Amino acid sequence: MKAIRRAYLYVIRKKGKSVLIFVILLIMATFVLTGLSIQKASQEAQKNLREALGGEFCITVELSESNPYFRMDDDGEGGFELYTELPITEDLINAVMETEGIEKYDASAQTLVSTNMAVFPGNVPLKGDLNQKVYARTVAGTENNSFFQSGIMELTEGDHIAGKVYNAAVISRDLADLNNLKIGDVISLQADKETEVRVIGIYEIRKPDPAFASIATYEKLENQIFIDTAALHDLFGDKTVGFFEVAFMVNDPARLDGIMSEVESLSDIDWRAFQVTADNQTYLDAAAPLQKLQALVSSIIWVIVLVSAVILSLVLIMWGRSRIHETGVFLSLGIGKAGIIGQYLAEVLMIAALAFGCSYFTGNTVAGRIADGLLQQDIPSTREGQLNDNVVFDVKEGYGDDVVVSIKDDSALPDVPSGQDTAPEMEVSIDGAEADMEQISVTIGFYNMLQLCFIGIAVIVLSVGVSSMSVMRLKPREILSKMS
Repeated sequence: MKAIRRAYLYVIRKKGKSVLIFVILLIMATFVLTGLSIQKASQEAQKNLREALGGEFCITVELSESNPYFRMDDDGEGGFELYTELPITEDLINAVMETEGIEKYDASAQTLVSTNMAVFPGNVPLKGDLNQKVYARTVAGTENNSFFQSGIMELTEGDHIAGKVYNAAVISRDLADLNNLKIGDVISLQADKETEVRVIGIYEIRKPDPAFASIATYEKLENQIFIDTAALHDLFGDKTVGFFEVAFMVNDPARLDGIMSEVESLSDIDWRAFQVTADNQTYLDAAAPLQKLQALVSSIIWVIVLVSAVILSLVLIMWGRSRIHETGVFLSLGIGKAGIIGQYLAEVLMIAALAFGCSYFTGNTVAGRIADGLLQQDIPSTREGQLNDNVVFDVKEGYGDDVVVSIKDDSALPDVPSGQDTAPEMEVSIDGAEADMEQISVTIGFYNMLQLCFIGIAVIVLSVGVSSMSVMRLKPREILSKMS
């Protein structure tokens, strides 16, 4: 207690020195707190970004000779058929969905079908009856389907296809108005077989096709008919069908690699028939500026701490040399070197307590102004992708349990500009992520103050220790000789 009292008396007596140490510690604490708060905000922004964007991986049928179930046959019409004896089934999907971290999935397949409805003609002439055919898109659920998730379409009436529904369909408002259809009406679809589906939902197109784009009839958004798996089975009789590609969405893209490894370790799935690919590039691109910012801030914090420690040590060393007489008196009074160093340490800690308290206010001010510039990073608001719509699902004759992916002869289709033989580009907005970014405030909290205390005490102990070495290593006789 005597050492603390002596430290207190020294601090109030040496006002000039105390103010100088206070300024040094205040500047150090202010910038350390600024760095810590921005670093915390950057971490929070990355977390919000992961939650907003998510990540996904796709399981697709391997259409190559490495797949023992892969088959390729001439269809006798100048084209060829690719098919697999092991498609992606609902059992496989359910097994994968048991993996922790997977939030939802989007399974879809598209089949060219004829219908008893009038359809909107495209502006690309096609051979044969392709001008009257449309896509029947088989989905596990429309709510998670990329067309609805991306905002291209929005369900405005009725229900989504979800769960155990049978022979249900979701059609566009334009198609419903053209054919005077409403919820509950039945429409007919024909592929290998004919089946009837009941309209349970109607969607409106929010992002229409480009005005002057070359679009075939079956690609027009107005003509897309979403059906359930039961309807797909009916279209091909009693033959088993499945999906060609399934996208699984995870809630944290940072865990994507680990989740994929868990999925690929499932022993009940013959992975020779499938391939697993990751799709988290959007998150990586968007998070890159924040990760760079975090690394930069960490480096700055270390530089600030080291520079502060050096400056504080130099100041204390100079003052320590001027206190040789005081040190000699303490030694002659029987006060040990540990007690003397404890007093020196207490002096700086007293000033530090006041400086750290004031740094809460200065740190908030500086952090807010710096963050306004550093955190205004442009995050891509959209990502573009395409659906693999140039693959038509069919069932190979003679294979009761085979799903067939038919690629027809190119002569059956006209020369279409690149990119027009697929579904419209998807635009996936991450406005939610942008909103979260705007809501992040760079403020200093209790945890930041606790971090500052640990860092500050470490710097002070190091500085006092270094500055005291030059005097404390002297013997009492040497100190007395310097005093004289």
